[in-house]
Amino acid sequence: MSMFIPDMYKKNIFSINYKKLKEKGIKVLIFDFDNTLIEKGNYIVNDKTIKLFKDIKKSFNIYIVSNSIHESKLRKVCEKLAVPYIKGSSKPFKRGFKKLNLKDIKDRQIAMIGDQVLTDVLGSKRMNYFSILVDPINNDEWIATRFNRVIENIILKENKIKRGRYYD
Repeated sequence: MSMFIPDMYKKNIFSINYKKLKEKGIKVLIFDFDNTLIEKGNYIVNDKTIKLFKDIKKSFNIYIVSNSIHESKLRKVCEKLAVPYIKGSSKPFKRGFKKLNLKDIKDRQIAMIGDQVLTDVLGSKRMNYFSILVDPINNDEWIATRFNRVIENIILKENKIKRGRYYD
């Protein structure tokens, strides 16, 4: 079950201590897209997220890896954040992650940040990345994601991880 347990659990991307990640030797941050950075169906990235990315890009290489196939939305947001992205990544499978040019970076120098256990946490664990789970931005989700949440809640409960009880 350790493949489903995040190394860190935080409320959102703004509550992560990025300085602490840098001290742990993290050099690359990979963010999930929908419900981690932006609400499903939203094409506008907020100013708070833009400022965060501007700040953390000084210390990390940043990528967005998304299972979404809606390139126009991804492109619009990623251009605003000035970061590269991978669409249709098929997380938790390794295919999307392997599209990133991370040859000179050791696995544990990479952190994956996302809102889903079955895609983001499991995918990052399969790649041996440091995994950070955040709460979803909202509950408006695709049908497949709602199904995944049922399984995710069982996994979290079995491992005594309670939503809202955050840890480093």
